[in-house]
Amino acid sequence: MAEKSLENPNWQPLEHLVGRGGCSEFMWMWREGGIEFYKHIWTRRYLLLDSEGRCYTQGPNGVRPADVQTELKRVTG
Repeated sequence: MAEKSLENPNWQPLEHLVGRGGCSEFMWMWREGGIEFYKHIWTRRYLLLDSEGRCYTQGPNGVRPADVQTELKRVTG
């Protein structure tokens, strides 16, 4: 299992996706295995992005790639 980092938030992947203003709707939670975990402040759902802007979803078998627009809609909806 990858080590979880709770320091030095990386907002760049989220800024590229939703813009600087859109980041205010999220909290950076941690980084694990090169993936940033952002939590939406209203829905409390997680958006997982890597440094290249690729999106992931978490399931019973771990983290797997996901469509970024589908996940953004799920997280913010």
